[in-house]
Formats: sequence, structure tokens, C-alpha cells
Amino acid sequence: MTGTPKTYEAALERLNAYIKDHNMRRSVVREMILEQVVALPQPFTAEQLAKACKAERISVGSVYNVLSVFIDAQIVHAFQRQRGQNATEYELTTVVENCIQMICGRCKRATTIHDIAIEHLIAIRKYSNFNPHHYTLFIYGECKHCRQALLTKKKAL
Repeated sequence: MTGTPKTYEAALERLNAYIKDHNMRRSVVREMILEQVVALPQPFTAEQLAKACKAERISVGSVYNVLSVFIDAQIVHAFQRQRGQNATEYELTTVVENCIQMICGRCKRATTIHDIAIEHLIAIRKYSNFNPHHYTLFIYGECKHCRQALLTKKKAL
């Protein structure tokens, strides 16, 4: 399991509070999907989650419906990532960390970086009517491998 039992318990507690607040019934399927969400490497796609739930005979439709509940309950958050084509990825809110990623527009390689100057700037920035909890910053460009391949190709011509 990628996540810890503590992570699962925190997510389950959040789910149970949401179910109680919204007068919903408890569901074994939701809890089974939650187990898979915690077990998956973060972030993950709905397709990866559906594949992980196949052994439990949980339908793809149920996976999408439960993901919607998990988003509303703030157990996971969804974000768009461009990897070949636009895809929605999900991540547990209990394991979310501030993240800066550089993504190559050609090969779609993503590299996580730590930039103290940017992190400091974001940390001291105040927003009216908004209290940030965490962030993910995507920087799109061209990686050195693709840049070198392009230069080599141009020299060959």
C-alpha cells in the first residue's frame, strides 16, 4: 500500500463526516474504492483507479461517481495535466505537498523541482478572500533532451 494506514483512517474519517453531514448511506463500495485510492501512487487517473478496482468488480461508472463524492468531501482533488492529451488526475488531499513541476511540451516528461525563491514568494503572498492550503505550479517548456535533439536535427540539415 502506497499510503499508510493513518492516511486511510484520516480519509475514511473525512468520508464518514461528509456522509453524515449530507444524510447519505454508508457504502461498502465507497470504502473499497477509498482503499484503492490510498494504495495507488499519487497522483492517479480515473482509469488507473478503475483498473485497480476491477478485481473487486466495481464498475467504471461507480468509480467516477465515487470520485465525485471524494472531491466534494475534499478527500481528493482533481487537476488537469497535459501528458500527450489533456487528462484529469486526482491526488489525496492528505498527502498533497507543495509542488513545482516542469513539463516538456514535446516529450511530456515531468520533473519535480524545488525552487526556494518561488516557494518563499508564494508563502508570503497574501490574497484577499482566499486562504491557500497548498499549490501545484506547472511550468511548460522544452527539456534539454528535446532541445539537444532539435539542435542535432537542425545541424544535420
